[in-house]
Amino acid sequence: MLRVNKKILIGMIIVCLILFLSSTCVAGMSVQEVISNMQKTYEKQMKGINDYTIVQKGTGGVAALAGETTTYYKKAEIKGEVIYKTRTESVVMGMAMVSIYDGNYNWSNNPMTGEIEKKIAEYNPGQIWKNIDLAKSQYLGEEGIDGEKTYILQIDNALQVMGNQQAMYQQGSESGGFAEAWGKLWISSKSWMPLRMLMEFKAKSMEEAGGMTMIMKMTTDLKDYRQVGTMLHPHQMVMSTTMELDTTGLSEEEKEEREKMMQMMSAMMSGMGSFTIETIDIKVNTGLSDDLFDGSKLE
Repeated sequence: MLRVNKKILIGMIIVCLILFLSSTCVAGMSVQEVISNMQKTYEKQMKGINDYTIVQKGTGGVAALAGETTTYYKKAEIKGEVIYKTRTESVVMGMAMVSIYDGNYNWSNNPMTGEIEKKIAEYNPGQIWKNIDLAKSQYLGEEGIDGEKTYILQIDNALQVMGNQQAMYQQGSESGGFAEAWGKLWISSKSWMPLRMLMEFKAKSMEEAGGMTMIMKMTTDLKDYRQVGTMLHPHQMVMSTTMELDTTGLSEEEKEEREKMMQMMSAMMSGMGSFTIETIDIKVNTGLSDDLFDGSKLE
């Protein structure tokens, strides 16, 4: 009897060890596996694409203030790494704006002063999977979006992955408060393309404003993926923004005052912060000139 129990005990220990090691490997590899599949899919799609141009038009909300936006992409090798240089041209409230990413620097014109600004590029705007830091990411599981299974990643360096980290940091510093940001990515299990992105910002205002803390959530749904040559591209991006107020530590009178202010801000954000961007034209391999991506030639 003792011998049988001993065998059962040993068997249970072995099974537990296998389950533990398996779960550890899955947990440790999940983010890396998703990123690896995103990279392989991207490289396969873009292998024969030397350049491409995308024309987009926004409707509703703050997008109504802008006209069409044209973004040019051209393949280049920078420091042994293949990237796509980008040039984005848009008109906002009648002002022409141009920004260039040349693999090393971000260039932009300031329509108010006419000056050309040059900053070291801290992230790759066209290949978000390159910006994901494994040490600052976590695999959260699966979720269905419009009937399609997705893998969810939590991204702690969301500004670097999905936005302009330096600009947001400066904005938080100049306002006298602080800004934190984190986000999530929903990656399709079929195409390995992002179907949804969420960014959350937590900002504390100046003491003169009562030191209140605001939480802003920006959700982007990438829809209507179509095949353009070998490339998959979302022809519709739906943006929505919500705001919340953290009233922890405030008196009842202060909470009431802040909540009234928040209601006004929320109403404004729901109108201006929700909009759609439609892709109206894509052209591939048209032989774009290198001059388009030369920031020193911006005027």
